[in-house]
Amino acid sequence: MSIPAALNELVAALTEHANVMSGKDVAPPTAVEVIERVRVAAARYSDATFESSGWGSPFSDLFEDEELFEDMEGAESGDGSVPEEAERISITGRWDFVVTDQEAWLAHVTQGLDDLGAGDCAVDLTSTAQAMHELLTHDAPFVSYTRHGLADGGEEWMIEQIPKTLSETSDGEYHDGIA
Repeated sequence: MSIPAALNELVAALTEHANVMSGKDVAPPTAVEVIERVRVAAARYSDATFESSGWGSPFSDLFEDEELFEDMEGAESGDGSVPEEAERISITGRWDFVVTDQEAWLAHVTQGLDDLGAGDCAVDLTSTAQAMHELLTHDAPFVSYTRHGLADGGEEWMIEQIPKTLSETSDGEYHDGIA
């Protein structure tokens, strides 16, 4: 999908959203439908931008830092949802994958997005990295932990193509920034 076509779709979805949400008694199913159309259109716009320019989503961190800042402010003042005595943890890591069968991978991601109700985002999948981005954007890999006392405190991640995986890289190359 081209950027102008994706932009038109996003504007149409936002316009519909604004019209529906301007009412006082919006039925929950209607609200969910228009919200999902905006999310799908925003994802398509992000995908078109990525495919055209290689740049990621303009929406990816729009609210994350703001929400985290608000949570931290609330925790410090004692009136937020994050208790002051709560422990905070951060996980930093790197996972490399080798796609040995692009067709099988894209089929898997397409099915996964369908299962998540985001099948519209699988229409224009053309690269393995884009497919991983879509899957991680729409799936919540750590959501099962929230039932066990872990609350999301924000996230930042990126997907990129690399010349070598960690297993193909020597310690010296890794520390020199080659991989």
